[in-house]
Amino acid sequence: MDVAVVTGSEGLAGLRTEWEELERAPGTPYYVTHRFVTAWWESYRSADGYRLHVVTVRQDGRLVAIAPCSIRPEQRAGKDVRVLRWASHGDYLAVLYAEAQDGATARPETLTRLVMEHLSGLVEEGAVASVHLTGIPSESQFAWQVRKSQDHHRHLAFLIENPYLDLGSGYSRPSHTTKYRNKLLRDHQLRFAVFQGAEHDILDRIAAVHVAEKEHLHAQGRPERHSLFEDDRRVAHIRGVFEHTDDAITFALVEGDDPHSGRIAAYRTVFNDGGRLLSWNSAYLPAYEPYRMGKVLQLQILEHLESPEGRGIGATEFDFGAGKYPWKFEWTPTMRPTYRLLIKATEQPAAARPAEPRATEPAPAPKPAAPATATAQATPTARKPASLTTRVRRRAVRLARDVAPHLPAVIVEPARRAVRARRDRTTPVVIWYIPHPDDETIFMGGSIASQRERRNVVVLLTDGEASQAIIGTNRKLEEPITLQEFVASRGRELAAAVVQLGVRERDIIRVGLPDGSVTSDEVLRVVRDQARRFPLAAHRTMSYLDVHGDHAAAGAGLREAHRRGIVQDVQFHLPVPQVIDERATWVAFERPAVEAKLAALREYCVWDPEQGRYAVGRRSVSELIAHYRRRPDELVHGPDLDPLAE
Repeated sequence: MDVAVVTGSEGLAGLRTEWEELERAPGTPYYVTHRFVTAWWESYRSADGYRLHVVTVRQDGRLVAIAPCSIRPEQRAGKDVRVLRWASHGDYLAVLYAEAQDGATARPETLTRLVMEHLSGLVEEGAVASVHLTGIPSESQFAWQVRKSQDHHRHLAFLIENPYLDLGSGYSRPSHTTKYRNKLLRDHQLRFAVFQGAEHDILDRIAAVHVAEKEHLHAQGRPERHSLFEDDRRVAHIRGVFEHTDDAITFALVEGDDPHSGRIAAYRTVFNDGGRLLSWNSAYLPAYEPYRMGKVLQLQILEHLESPEGRGIGATEFDFGAGKYPWKFEWTPTMRPTYRLLIKATEQPAAARPAEPRATEPAPAPKPAAPATATAQATPTARKPASLTTRVRRRAVRLARDVAPHLPAVIVEPARRAVRARRDRTTPVVIWYIPHPDDETIFMGGSIASQRERRNVVVLLTDGEASQAIIGTNRKLEEPITLQEFVASRGRELAAAVVQLGVRERDIIRVGLPDGSVTSDEVLRVVRDQARRFPLAAHRTMSYLDVHGDHAAAGAGLREAHRRGIVQDVQFHLPVPQVIDERATWVAFERPAVEAKLAALREYCVWDPEQGRYAVGRRSVSELIAHYRRRPDELVHGPDLDPLAE
């Protein structure tokens, strides 16, 4: 087996015939076809720091595997680094494999091992800071081979859902779609049109619509939205595909009588991958927002594909693209998940190394300080001399401590309660909304433990009664426990764990929402109640990008509360390693916080049936506990992080 790297345009062009032979293998993603990768490289080859890095594997001279990659300049923690990524853009990307010929072709697991060893070697040798490959289809040969590899499976993690519609199975149109279409066509003179490739200057016409939509969203307070049509290299890449292939199809609603020259009101562009229509980009003019243009246009597209004219496209599947937007699931319940593969230099366990400064952390202070994110932790300040009022209060406290043992409880207890109440009113509060027992420790434990100068309030949204861990627990017990006893055990685990993190037992609030069917509206009501109780509190929960429904609902509810102005200081925790988003921020912790998190994780591993402790956390999420023992760092983001846009 020979592993080599192609680094230039001439070498890329020379691979065309062999590459296109590999493309015939079932399941080859469209975005790693030779024509698409070539168009990408033609637009990026003159970009500073970009290098082509196509990994090829040959067996007896025959090309049997290709990993179309590139090395790009990026920034990490304010430093310039080089990262290996795909030599392409798209929702689905993977390694290409040759089909077996009379059993003579090397097995895919062997080819994958060679590719992975090469990529890992780049990191180990320092040629790149990391390998970061996204959009790997879950059912692809590459994903399967990495998943079952003892050496490399840990580098693979869930990325995002891609909903798709099987056109042979029919579809359910969302409610009111026909009503909106009828109203649109009554109010405006629009024609449905289909454009192939770059005909009738369609790329420039849809670019104007996409930029107009972005500017409209900016005016509505959505500054995070951008338009890919403002990136000259991205446009050059797509223009190369539009102009030199017949793959691009644009469906549009056009103003006026002439669809070839009229203004585009709404459009959706797809790439036709042998009958599988891959949604690439869509937008509509802001003036048409009341008509639910996304639904209306999608209905027009599907009806066109069923018509005699549209059957010529040969469409068998409509893929809505990456992102679990609700409107997509109005059309289909099916989805295709994708992974990301991340290889970084081997590091010491987080507990044994000092916290590394992050881009959002304050500059190092003379004395060690807890790391801070942009919204999570308060920056330490220099100690100031106590004021006269403070010195008097401290002296009074010492005097009360000396006198209290000699006074009756009927006098002392009310005074103590008053002191506690005053302290609670004046101490900054952080509220942690926890979907299930163990989420607070696994995904947020380091952050909670770093906030000991504040009052941490844990709001447990569900009791975790839907966990299937009760089945395995009862197999281990001589006498099975009831669901009520199981739930009580989960509560004991949480109570013990949060004490390790610095939370007082009286600051645990149990809401009792139904486990497995939490809604964002319910969470919004809970957040509103807590915001009334603690008007200046900070609010934290799981990410709305989470793959778990209850977790995502918690994030969506808090995000909606922030959008409505009910709360101001919010932050969301991603469930590493299940979901990792490079736009989010890693937070490392000082040793006391790391030790507190590890101690809290141990509370979920306690097996002591006589005390009603059944190690439920370890039984249900042992892999996550093991992961965070190795690396307690956490991944957080703010409310403006959108799901991956089309």
